[in-house]
Amino acid sequence: MHRRWIIAVVAALLSCGSSGPGKAGRRSDAGPGESADGGTGVDAGSEGGPDAGPPDAGVPDGGTPGNPDGGVGGPGFSTIRWSELEPRPEGTSEAQGALVGGKLYTFGGFDPFKPCCTPTRHAFVYEPGSNSWSPLADLPEGVSHAGTATDGTDIYLVGGFVEDPSRTYQIFGTVHVWAYRVASDRYEAMPALPDVRAAGTLAYLDGKLHFIGGLSAGQAQDTDQHWVLDLAAGATAWTTAAPLPTPRNHLGSAVLGRKIYVIGGQHDHDETLVTVPDVEVYDPATDSWERRASMPRARSHIAESTFVFQDRILVLGGEIANAALVDDATAYEPATDSWVVLTPMPVRRLSGVAAPMLGGFVYTTGDWHPETYLGVPAH
Repeated sequence: MHRRWIIAVVAALLSCGSSGPGKAGRRSDAGPGESADGGTGVDAGSEGGPDAGPPDAGVPDGGTPGNPDGGVGGPGFSTIRWSELEPRPEGTSEAQGALVGGKLYTFGGFDPFKPCCTPTRHAFVYEPGSNSWSPLADLPEGVSHAGTATDGTDIYLVGGFVEDPSRTYQIFGTVHVWAYRVASDRYEAMPALPDVRAAGTLAYLDGKLHFIGGLSAGQAQDTDQHWVLDLAAGATAWTTAAPLPTPRNHLGSAVLGRKIYVIGGQHDHDETLVTVPDVEVYDPATDSWERRASMPRARSHIAESTFVFQDRILVLGGEIANAALVDDATAYEPATDSWVVLTPMPVRRLSGVAAPMLGGFVYTTGDWHPETYLGVPAH
């Protein structure tokens, strides 16, 4: 084993999770898909490989006439061929990431070299042409659980859990907003949020950033606030838009057809969390929300692994209960308001970073691991 990976595993075994000491990220009463020592499906020698069938909790087994995929959706691929790419230099969880110029930029997450849970300042970029990772300038402060989005030129990090002054633990929420200027490899402070937030979701649409949902200061409660920063107009403050109908945290989002789809998430956190399957879509033209078909099964910890690919919204990995990681891969079809179950990931992961590239999509880190996987559709 690499020394870094040994350190990460030891740190996770000592104490892990978003609530800090007291929450065991790898418990003896591990949930579905975990072994007692915290191994994931493949790592522990159980099912979950590329040829494994879809999970059986809340997902149809055999499909319906005209829908051999076994899901509830329409046309499009359902089979994925998975392979491994170069692992990220550091394993982490709850990191942030975005794709710009064909490269995958990843930021922060939990520090694998410290006992859980201290956000790290480290950042790395993946270059698909050389299948290699390179370090970026350190973040101004360690951060995890931030909302992340890109306008195609720069990357924005909003809210999150940040390192405490001693850099040995975390503060549950911040108003800080950062822009990472890709061309110059530097960070710039942006207008602060109206209030402390973390574990919300961020979307970029028509020159505006939308920060939605998340946890209030100290993880006190789920929130439904929806704040907008008009970048194109040079706004110096966030404004309020229609609130999220279902308050929640650790949710995912994606922009498709000039609308923002907010997907999954959970109520509360850690041992008391309850995942939700809700899908709600925001139309900025009318400043209103509509409910859409729910996920095949409720999942959270998908903030950075929900993305658009071939006119669908893909959701990879996640958590169905506290410490119950899954290898689920699903696709939402907006045209038919339906879901398709895809070939599962080769491992169970939560809170990794995913994005489309290399003719398919990559998934990296999550649950303290450094591995990077490539999924390519097989029609």
